[in-house]
Amino acid sequence: MVNLELANASTGKRAGAKLIDLGIAWLLQLVPFALGAASLLSLSGSRYPTSADQQALLAATVWYVVGGVLGLALWVFCWAWEAKTGKTPGQAMLGLRTSSLEGFAPGWGAVFVRNLVFGLICLIPFVGVVLALISNAFDPNSKRQGWHDKAARTFVFDVRAGRDPLTTGGINGPASFAPRPELPAVQEVASPMPVRSPAPVTSAAPVTSPPSSVPRPDRQPSAALQPDAAVHPDAAVGQTRFSRAVGERAGAADEVVLSFSDGRRVALRGPVLVGRNPAGYEEETVQELLAVDDPGKSVSKTHLAVWSDGSRVWVQDRRSTNGTRIVRGDGGSSPAPAGQPVEVEAGDVVHFGDYFFSVGRSRA
Repeated sequence: MVNLELANASTGKRAGAKLIDLGIAWLLQLVPFALGAASLLSLSGSRYPTSADQQALLAATVWYVVGGVLGLALWVFCWAWEAKTGKTPGQAMLGLRTSSLEGFAPGWGAVFVRNLVFGLICLIPFVGVVLALISNAFDPNSKRQGWHDKAARTFVFDVRAGRDPLTTGGINGPASFAPRPELPAVQEVASPMPVRSPAPVTSAAPVTSPPSSVPRPDRQPSAALQPDAAVHPDAAVGQTRFSRAVGERAGAADEVVLSFSDGRRVALRGPVLVGRNPAGYEEETVQELLAVDDPGKSVSKTHLAVWSDGSRVWVQDRRSTNGTRIVRGDGGSSPAPAGQPVEVEAGDVVHFGDYFFSVGRSRA
């Protein structure tokens, strides 16, 4: 059976792959550098160099240049290979792949930044190399990113323990290459995230009119969903009101479901706010508040809002610190402008900080 889940590379495998890459470079340069050193050892040591000494110096220079050229050629080859395929020699041997945040080839710039930051960490006396090799162990988000990964905005996946996103459609690959079974009705599904609601949210109440905070298809969201430009995403805001009525029109054939990166699924029945400790604007009416456990604070307190008007689904970045990015089902991606609603469709993936969720529909 094919494993359709993504598996983050372990610290041991990541370190092993990097050591293999460094070992190959050292071995490739060992012979010419050793021959250069042997030529220097053959010098007579006389105050006046002989013709033999001059030949030895020339030979040493040539061998060192050859070693340098071989090392540079290997580095360029590994740079290009990882940029286009996500593989280095060590990663190919251990079954690892480097990818962008969307799950595709990282590209030349990301690999350059990744290697540059790794090299700078190695300059720390005594412990630099060790810290660079195990830095992902300090990542509270499933240990999936080292310090150089965070700088380059890359991931490293174990394609032997899970699927290879680079060849299976990126982070949201299963939606594009494997049929999903029809999902049962999710009317009884409650948010698995902490909900700061004074009372449980139910879907039993009939809908007579959509909440004032939900945009109609022919207009932009109401002022309740449009943030004040002066409000910081981590600032305390006004009292949030909770609606007991579902946000979608009654009798809808499909129900919107948000599938989060940790496997949680949330039925979207009204406007929801997502963040570390989300809160609505003054008198804003929402379905619920979805709190994300993010010790690294890559997610703002109130990072984004998601809602549906029955026929379309909208995402609005609440002027977050790290922004929100939409990855479309066809692989294209673009940032969500702060404070502006962006329409998303089934199969799209919304990245916010170090987290993401995909948008889907289930038959009600």
